Amino acid sequence: MEIEEIARKYALNNAVEHGGECNPGAVIGKIFAEEEFEDKGEVQKKAQEVCEEVNGLSQEKQEEELEEYEFEEQQEEKHDPIPDLDVNEDEEVVLRFAPNPNGPPHVGHARGMVINGELKQKYNGKLILRYDDTDPVTKRPLKTEEYDAYEMLKEDYEWLGYEIDEIRYSSKNFDEYIRVAEELIEMEKAYVCKCSQEEGQEYRKEGEFCPHRGQSVEKNMELWKKMKNGGISEGEATLKVKTDMQHKNPAVRDFVAFRIIDDPDHPITGGKYRVWPMLDFQGAVEDHMMGTTHIFRGKDLRASKKRQEYVYRYLGWEYPEVRHWGNVKISGFNAPVSGSKLSEMIEDGELDGWDDPQAPTLKALKKRGFQPEALKNFYTEMGVSEKDIEASVETLEKENTRVIDEDADRYFFVAEPEKLTVKGLPENLEPEMRFHPEHPERGIRSPDLEIKDGELEIFIDSEDLEDGFYRLKGLCNIKISGKEAEFVEGDHKVALEKDADFIHWTPEYAEKASVRMPNGDTIEGVIEPNEIEEGEVVQFERFGFVKCDEEGLYYFAHE
Repeated sequence: MEIEEIARKYALNNAVEHGGECNPGAVIGKIFAEEEFEDKGEVQKKAQEVCEEVNGLSQEKQEEELEEYEFEEQQEEKHDPIPDLDVNEDEEVVLRFAPNPNGPPHVGHARGMVINGELKQKYNGKLILRYDDTDPVTKRPLKTEEYDAYEMLKEDYEWLGYEIDEIRYSSKNFDEYIRVAEELIEMEKAYVCKCSQEEGQEYRKEGEFCPHRGQSVEKNMELWKKMKNGGISEGEATLKVKTDMQHKNPAVRDFVAFRIIDDPDHPITGGKYRVWPMLDFQGAVEDHMMGTTHIFRGKDLRASKKRQEYVYRYLGWEYPEVRHWGNVKISGFNAPVSGSKLSEMIEDGELDGWDDPQAPTLKALKKRGFQPEALKNFYTEMGVSEKDIEASVETLEKENTRVIDEDADRYFFVAEPEKLTVKGLPENLEPEMRFHPEHPERGIRSPDLEIKDGELEIFIDSEDLEDGFYRLKGLCNIKISGKEAEFVEGDHKVALEKDADFIHWTPEYAEKASVRMPNGDTIEGVIEPNEIEEGEVVQFERFGFVKCDEEGLYYFAHE
């Protein structure tokens, strides 16, 4: 079959299985599992286009088209995108998630959190949360009285539903990094380089040895001690690990293991150390110390593996199995997916904090009413593939809807309230609105009405205040003229027969409610009398899903 036809087959199947919305990542994975294609970029592009077309169809049309395709029996089996590991039955699987604690995790971090968490559960393995906090300059760890990224990372990982077996602080293991560095110097596998950054880049680019590469062990140890004790100024020297200067990737050639940082003022180590390990060196030593067996990370870190393998080879260590995934770009957030940029926005007052609804952090998603199951399903279905994937926040919202729709009770919220006086009402009129349309057993909402001499004052949305025949949902039929309305006999069936719009409303004594939106706006409206609890996710009919933060304050999740 042509690419488009294969893509449509799996897009329709995925959409029907997931309530009308297909996941492009899952579809792309299915395509490559069925057939090999040379131009992988073209396959991705066409699959994305087909998924958009399929998502624009009604569920009825999707089901109708799906009947035209045949699937082998195995296609009907449960999809398990979490990869199988080549391990013995008695072998312990040791995994790690190693973020830099310069802020809480955002939606991009969630992929690594989910994949490692799922693998831990699948293999009953060990999951380590390791803080790679050895860069006090460009990615300074966030640990203040107001915000502690170390704690926030732990809290959010556990919120996703995974048990962390061990927590490690890389900054607490400096002595081991220094010991390994000195062992490499003694082995003539590392040397102190006094080239400038520009000079070093030029030597790597040309594949040439720098003048310091052939220094004796004694000379390197002398210079190394000066790096540690202050005899050499910051920026004047680095410790490099010897590799292959003819390696096809210049980034792998003689890489920097340590640099000098004066006055680091680190929240864990303070100013105790002057030489600081680069991430690739520190991570290599940490993974060996931890006994890491499997590493899952982005394909942009392929060069890291190549560099670290030299350290492992020199010291006789066994390198963990590494698998890479492609880049995932999730569009639709109002703020950037960058810890440093988010931090700047908070400092400048553009965001109220790390849980501001505009932010793509897990804390913000949690505050808005997103459930951990939605994120887990989103990334689990995406699996581990080196294909780059573009997704939108709408796809994540659809996943969240599947999780919360069943439990979320319904309420009326009027965003732009206009008072309407309804006349000619019977005195015994009582409203009846179900808490959930598909669960009558949950009961009905029936707010008290203050009907006096056949008149009732209510709030409706300003956009509904137009002359004509309408149904006040759960109450009665009316005919609006100006800012008054007359009661009309008949039930909801009459309104349906006349193709009348159903209007949401609240009693005149309704409470004020504010809804914080993901674009930074706040909508002030009124809500029907309720007993919504703090932390509860509900649906404001015709408006969207929201989460109650406190009485009268809600955060918008999505439609």
